[in-house]
Amino acid sequence: MGDDATLITQWNRLSRVHRRIETRAERRLHQHLGLGVSEFYALRTLWEGVRAGTGLLYLNDLANGTGLSQSATSRLVTRLRDRGLITTHASPHDRRSVEIELTALAHDVLRLGSPLLQQAVEEVVRQLGADKSDEDLLRYLKGATDGPTPQPVDRQAPAH
Repeated sequence: MGDDATLITQWNRLSRVHRRIETRAERRLHQHLGLGVSEFYALRTLWEGVRAGTGLLYLNDLANGTGLSQSATSRLVTRLRDRGLITTHASPHDRRSVEIELTALAHDVLRLGSPLLQQAVEEVVRQLGADKSDEDLLRYLKGATDGPTPQPVDRQAPAH
């Protein structure tokens, strides 16, 4: 396989692992907190905004941080507000903008949900290790930097 084909193969493997993690995280978050992954990611994005010192985020920032469209973000914000996880209000600087803030309940949800995500990732990575399905990807996911990535071996017969 050429370099492009190898890259595409690795991307496909990473995508499959990502979907496994997302599915497991979705199941755990729904079971324990009644939330979907996109709702939890939105809360994390807002929390990261708070940590960065802004204290709040605009709807546009949230859409960019979650990778959702404006309309999907609006629906998401409505669900989070209805559950008491965020408050929204018009910006005093620009009445067309909506400012979003986390509630105390959202901070509790984040505290409880973060270990659930961690467990989902660890379980999938552990399964990859047991399967021995992709050692390079497994090293990458574990953050190993112990030496260079092995290069493919040229299997052509030596010239005489």
